[in-house]
Amino acid sequence: MLQSIPGVPRISRLTRPAAPAPERAGAPREPSPDGGDLLTSAETAQRLGVSSKALERWRGTGAGPAFVRLSRKTIRYRAEHVEAFVTERVRTSTAAA
Repeated sequence: MLQSIPGVPRISRLTRPAAPAPERAGAPREPSPDGGDLLTSAETAQRLGVSSKALERWRGTGAGPAFVRLSRKTIRYRAEHVEAFVTERVRTSTAAA
């Protein structure tokens, strides 16, 4: 059994280099070349003030903003689609339209 030596840090063979920090949701990003800035579900949920789970439900029912499916598990939203989604829901009265 290994004994620690006072004043010497213990080194484990199982340590891995630290993974790069994930991109923060509020961090500025470069717009994509085609002008369509792609947002993650977390970023979109934050902009809309809803949960990521709500966005997931909306994708299933077709009630939310248009989305881009990059792979089976990767969903992104175009910033202009999110803004259009909000604009379509502007109301001046609570009466049925």
